[in-house]
Amino acid sequence: MARSVSRLDRIISELERLQREANEIYDAHVDVLMLDLRYGTSFGVTKMREIAEPAGLTINHVKALKLLRAKFVQPPQ
Repeated sequence: MARSVSRLDRIISELERLQREANEIYDAHVDVLMLDLRYGTSFGVTKMREIAEPAGLTINHVKALKLLRAKFVQPPQ
């Protein structure tokens, strides 16, 4: 059990790091797009339209793994 929790901790940490890097890339892309936009669209709306909506629905892997990890370390009921 401890080995599984340790492995989950490593995976969660790496996914969080990768997610931060990905968000930096998305934000930089949207920043460039915002420079070209001549109308008053907000950053959030532009990011949603250009990044989130085309990507479709995806599972939040970090959240899912944290929920699973909590089940491993939760005391039996």
